[in-house]
Amino acid sequence: MGIDVVETCWACGVRHPSGENHPCSNRTLGLSEGEVFELMLDGNAPENQPLAMVAADGYDPRYWKHNGPKVEGRQTRKFKLVSVDLCWNIDEVRRKLAAHGEIPEGQWRQAYKVAYNIQSRKGPIGIAVADPSWTTPSGFRCFPYITSFGASRFWAADNEFQVHWRWLVSI
Repeated sequence: MGIDVVETCWACGVRHPSGENHPCSNRTLGLSEGEVFELMLDGNAPENQPLAMVAADGYDPRYWKHNGPKVEGRQTRKFKLVSVDLCWNIDEVRRKLAAHGEIPEGQWRQAYKVAYNIQSRKGPIGIAVADPSWTTPSGFRCFPYITSFGASRFWAADNEFQVHWRWLVSI
């Protein structure tokens, strides 16, 4: 009698038999890399304020700080998602992204969530990687991102970034 080993796939969250060709590897959900799309953001809306984003993600905003640029008023911009391979820190990511466009303010994560509220299951989407303007109570620089499953969070800017990260750039 054989024993089936079952693993949870990092890309789709579904439990597959070990070694099985994962059906999620052939899915095309959400936006493709390099595809140009438009987002609209009201930077003055209460839910789009930097510390309101912290609270909405389940953190206590009383102990966080935001020290970076903010989107003011209603704006529309064009964006695309880009991958830049393995990077050892945020500065390397920023250097590589510069060839693809401008790095937007972190508030644009909110607009992306509203427009494309799906579970892409293609890996995290690093929004505003060049905007590690949020500081945790412990003093870590962070930026907002969206998980493969559609949840929004903050990620420490000084971590390494694996190849499955996709980054939002403004064009």
